[in-house]
Amino acid sequence: MLYEYAHMGKVRSSLNLREGAGDPDLFDRLADIAEPENWDGREADSPGGNRILRNYIRWTFERAHQQGKISSSSDASYSAFNTGLATARQETIYGLFRRNDRPDSQPWVFSDWRLESKRDFMDHFPPSLRPDFVTYTDNPADYIYDWRRELVVSVDHILDDQGNLARFPTTLQGNPHLARMALKGAVDGAEDRVRRNYKAAVPTWYPAQDTVQLLLPLSLLDASVVDLALAVSRQGEFYRGHTVLTTAMAYNNARLLARPDSDWLQPAADEEAPS
Repeated sequence: MLYEYAHMGKVRSSLNLREGAGDPDLFDRLADIAEPENWDGREADSPGGNRILRNYIRWTFERAHQQGKISSSSDASYSAFNTGLATARQETIYGLFRRNDRPDSQPWVFSDWRLESKRDFMDHFPPSLRPDFVTYTDNPADYIYDWRRELVVSVDHILDDQGNLARFPTTLQGNPHLARMALKGAVDGAEDRVRRNYKAAVPTWYPAQDTVQLLLPLSLLDASVVDLALAVSRQGEFYRGHTVLTTAMAYNNARLLARPDSDWLQPAADEEAPS
């Protein structure tokens, strides 16, 4: 939706990002403005590309569009959305657009990132017109794992999917029985871990179903090493675990909501990227 809504100017291509080439673009400028964060994450194939930030902005704008949280100035010449990011001094950062005077193009043109204290932004967007944060659920309890509810894991569904199985440690990929036993034991360990520390269950947004899911850490081979994340969805009065993600994928998805505050899910950029 972002690229349908506005002409974004020159953006580094996927090839340039993989090769670490190309001039800095609008996403790189945003990374410089926002409070310091590892926006490359656990992927090693695009150092300096701010891959996670690019994904985050696209989906945040998508959500803002869904929720009608893209604001227009009183004269309708500018529009803006709340990025959900802040500077190191905790000043909110907005994305600012101006009307596109080209009839054969998108209706808006990206202008720049703006801090709430910038005079030109304040002139067009007084407090009453300032775009609000996007939200992903109306119930804050969705962000917390309720260990009183039963967790049902679709083990066969997970292991029968070659995409899921390819994310398992190599030693388990060729032995379905051992993978099954390891997965069951890891799920038990994950539930115990969440009961000891509620932050171990990391919330994430699943756009396809417009729902908040929770990611649980799975240690398949060594209790001290998290190999995968189990995606858990609320189904009535119980939870259903239906797929597994690499820790790189898990971090990328979780960052759509907020920077994960969990010891097992951190953007260790020196880890090997998933195949």
